[in-house]
Amino acid sequence: MKLKGLPQRVYNVYFHTHTVAGIAISFGLFIIFYCGAFSLFRDDIYRWENPEARFETPRTVDLDRAMAAIQAAEPGLAETAQLTFRLPDEKNPYLRFFGAVYRDDSCEKTKRIRGVVKTEENYAFTNYENPKTTLSNTIYRLHYLGQLPAGLYLSGFIAVFFLFASVTGVMIHWRNIVTKFYAFTVRGKWKQIWANAHTVLGMIGLPFQIIYAVTGALFGLLFLLLLPSAFVLFGGDTNKVLATVRPDAALSTDKNAPFSAYPSIQAPYQHTVATFPGYHITSVRLRNYGREDGLMTINLDDEQTISGTGDISYALSTGEVLGKTDPRHKTYTQSVLSAVTKLHFASFGGLLLRIIYFVLAMITCFMILSGVLLWRAARDNKRYTDRQKRFHHRVTKGYLAICLGLFPATALIFIANKAIPLHWMGRATYVNAIFFLGRLGLFAAGLFWNDFRRLNKNYLRIGGVLALLVPLANGLVTGDWFWRAFARQQWYVGSVDLAWLMTGLAALTLVWLLPSAGAAPPPRQRGAAAPKRGTTSVRGRHKVAPTVYQRCSTWFGWSKSEVLGD
Repeated sequence: MKLKGLPQRVYNVYFHTHTVAGIAISFGLFIIFYCGAFSLFRDDIYRWENPEARFETPRTVDLDRAMAAIQAAEPGLAETAQLTFRLPDEKNPYLRFFGAVYRDDSCEKTKRIRGVVKTEENYAFTNYENPKTTLSNTIYRLHYLGQLPAGLYLSGFIAVFFLFASVTGVMIHWRNIVTKFYAFTVRGKWKQIWANAHTVLGMIGLPFQIIYAVTGALFGLLFLLLLPSAFVLFGGDTNKVLATVRPDAALSTDKNAPFSAYPSIQAPYQHTVATFPGYHITSVRLRNYGREDGLMTINLDDEQTISGTGDISYALSTGEVLGKTDPRHKTYTQSVLSAVTKLHFASFGGLLLRIIYFVLAMITCFMILSGVLLWRAARDNKRYTDRQKRFHHRVTKGYLAICLGLFPATALIFIANKAIPLHWMGRATYVNAIFFLGRLGLFAAGLFWNDFRRLNKNYLRIGGVLALLVPLANGLVTGDWFWRAFARQQWYVGSVDLAWLMTGLAALTLVWLLPSAGAAPPPRQRGAAAPKRGTTSVRGRHKVAPTVYQRCSTWFGWSKSEVLGD
């Protein structure tokens, strides 16, 4: 089945711009999708990365008692700054606090603080200027290139180019897209194999990729996107733009005189819980706490529907509701931001949806790598000089080293999280240093492996071994082996260990099945006799069982010499 294609000139323009855009953003896009796939579970792995958080989640919290503990521990609390509570849930049992304290008596300069209120320890407040663990946050920040200057904007521009590459890719393959999809094969020349993989996997993940291209560009370039609307429609006031989707942003405070006594924040919290049964209170934000115009905003989420978020704002002096976004009756404008956020972070639909997102993200990563290899294979012909071919080879090798080295580096940061003792001061710095230095070392090692097949196998081999060490490190350090964790119903702890165990076994199995370095697999000849059943091939120290050879020859069309690594 063939559809109507593009005119030849238009096709050529789209083809070359698709190639240039794709190769320019490929390794940055791979990092974004790979780290984004792990970031989907950044809250789920918190109990694993912090053994001190492996206790039962409190069912209720007393915010007044928590605030009193914070004020006692931090006498210089800046009450006119925004103070935020993050409520406990099954993934993170702590009551987290984010605020500010005055640097001096001038009450002008402040510094941000964060800590946890340990409800299980009589509401004791612990200030974490240097958090004990930042594993999931490090991977999440790398997802939007947060470790680089202006990394968020850079990731936004990469998302824009990715959207362009996705659209042009559909256009150039439109005519034969149905035929190519059903004619997918892993036999023949490598150029054809990578082309098939790139086309088919790109079409399978196309809706997912378009979602992330649009939402990623929106989050990365939100400031630039709001500027035209702010100047044209709202006289340059970006707060008014934000107020159209978040009404609480339009509520202002003037730092009025303080109260003689601090108002209760528990009463509005309890009122919200009673008003919205079945909704989870995610955060509580205080502005001008202790002042006459103090404001309290409570955010809630049903964690199931794509627009099931809302907020309700109270005047602390009277308890009056000043503004409300009812998640059950939202306008289209109010639903946009919620829908975009939930689509990007997969925060609806539960664990199954995040697993589906994770698989699609890994498919996209493979599609990116196949595009790089296709770019190189298409230039391995007589039209290019030896110097140009060496340049193409070096570029491809560098891209593969940057991308594939992320797998063992991710396992390495999980191991480092357990190897560095939890009581060390600044341990998060050491864990991050091991991750980034290990990442650099893995990249440098890849530059010495000139054969692409050897490079792929080495990264899989290293990553597979390190992945098997992750559950071992957790078991030796904490004693919570995954079978014990499951027996104690610590599902998040046991699931992380089990996932790494399965990943390590899968990687090492793939290394064993893949052929050694050599020429590309030739196309299988029609009428060629199949190997006799029950024979064993032996050459030197290599012994390959007949079933393994038959599987490889059937699935991939490889010859006997390639299976044996000759």
